[in-house]
Amino acid sequence: MRFLFFLFVVILLMLWAAYFSRPGNRTLSNALYIAAAVMGVLFVAGYLRFV
Repeated sequence: MRFLFFLFVVILLMLWAAYFSRPGNRTLSNALYIAAAVMGVLFVAGYLRFV
């Protein structure tokens, strides 16, 4: 369960970084959004495994 909390925090940090890097570097922002989406899928899969 600690791993899921860590993953959730990392996803939030990636979304925050993607949002604030948008005007300067679109490629980085898009890559961060994609990585956060993939990690979000892993988070949901991990949560459903524990429930």
